[in-house]
Amino acid sequence: MACRRCGFRFSLDAKTCVVCGNKDLPALPPIDAAPVSRQVSLRGDTVGLPALMPGDLQERVVRPTLAVLFRLAVGPAADYYTPRFLQYESAGHGAPGWHWPALLLQSVWAFYRKLWLPGIFYALLPAAGALAFVSFAQTLDDWSVPWLLCAAVTMWLIPGIIAAVLSTPLLYGRIRRLVRRAERVAGDPAHAASLLASHRSTSLIAALIFGIGTLIVALSPVAPRLFAAYAEHVVRAQIAASLSALSPLKREVEEQWSYFVSMPRPLADAAVVARRWTEFFDDVTVNPITGRLRVGLGPSIPELWGKTILLAPATDWLQRIHWTCIPVDIPRHYLPKECRAGVDEK
Repeated sequence: MACRRCGFRFSLDAKTCVVCGNKDLPALPPIDAAPVSRQVSLRGDTVGLPALMPGDLQERVVRPTLAVLFRLAVGPAADYYTPRFLQYESAGHGAPGWHWPALLLQSVWAFYRKLWLPGIFYALLPAAGALAFVSFAQTLDDWSVPWLLCAAVTMWLIPGIIAAVLSTPLLYGRIRRLVRRAERVAGDPAHAASLLASHRSTSLIAALIFGIGTLIVALSPVAPRLFAAYAEHVVRAQIAASLSALSPLKREVEEQWSYFVSMPRPLADAAVVARRWTEFFDDVTVNPITGRLRVGLGPSIPELWGKTILLAPATDWLQRIHWTCIPVDIPRHYLPKECRAGVDEK
């Protein structure tokens, strides 16, 4: 028996619902009353058992033969999928889950399971992630590890999470359609089981050819932009390393300014830095009046060989020196953060 107010099931001799306190409980049928019909109703893939007593809720039960048909239709890993598919049947619908093979293999797994449209969709996800990554790759730190981590997250992890969440209900939909088609064609469970047993539910060849092929086709338009973004990142990292090599010169300028409030003599470290970092610099010169450093980039950065970067010191109201990077004829996408700020202010 169930309470009319809250639905809590109670014993036949209860007078009050222990959950909501309702005293208006369904009355017991008289002994000589006509028994409740126990006629079974068939609804799709479930058996509807009517209530034993008035007020009871109808129970939804999955057909026993459906478990066998699911196992035959699924094929490999049936022990993993069949209990989940039966839970979906009991609930009346699929639900998002988690699927490790789809996280790792995505489109390859989908084509292995003959999920053709999801396989194409999974192949497009890394391409979309690559496009999104290229659009903001310039704003990342100039070190390689954050750049590569962000590329892996946008191109592999996020598409993999989407595939892992959607794959089990998508496979359930395909298997359910196969079972229904087999039952419609066969007319009886035994013949349907034979049809499903003769059907190959997976294809390793499709996984290798279509899974890898669609991924290559989807990534081929965006691959040049991705390689260009990585090449620009390498140049930015090299320029950042070149500028960090000038730290001794910048310290010497700051020291002379703090003692003399001018540049009374040539900087001794300028020639040393230029000789030590010949692969980065063609030449390094210091303006003896303003302390400005003029850096000619060397052959280690072929794209910018012969280009110039100026490092200009400026003092604030506390006479502290701040450096401004001024690139000369260098495209913005090659500049590290400290030099992009000067370009954006122009």
